Amino acid sequence: MAYRLIILAPSCGGKSTLMRYLREQSELEITETDEEVMKANNNIWPSDHDLKNKILIPLITKEIIKSDSVIFFASYIPEDSIREARDKGFKVALLHISMEELIQRNKKRMAQENYQDATPWFAMQLDDYEQLKKSGLIDVVIDGTQTIEILAEQIVSFT
Repeated sequence: MAYRLIILAPSCGGKSTLMRYLREQSELEITETDEEVMKANNNIWPSDHDLKNKILIPLITKEIIKSDSVIFFASYIPEDSIREARDKGFKVALLHISMEELIQRNKKRMAQENYQDATPWFAMQLDDYEQLKKSGLIDVVIDGTQTIEILAEQIVSFT
């Protein structure tokens, strides 16, 4: 069975948790932006924001959309790369999480997992998603506050 799906969600949006769950509970091919950026950059996280967003992410997205079957998790993909993916048969799902929920998740993640503060990125990410919706590039919006089991079930139903 071939499946091509991009899952967009902001930082603290549950991508990593959902990805881990799907990897444990299914045989689906799962990939994620941060892992792919690290691979493309010799296992070093790029300190240059433009290198990551303008060079590496478009390159890895171009490679991923060659796949016959993949679920690709990302917080950011340039609009032209999303258009190209959709032209190649990908569906695009957005995990919707309110700003208030993202702030609460961020506080928890910083306290419990020693993560850096992600709040500087939230408004920009949410604005980008609104633009993608207005452009008709989001096929489905999913309530990202549901349980991991329900989210996974919905994601699998799109494959």
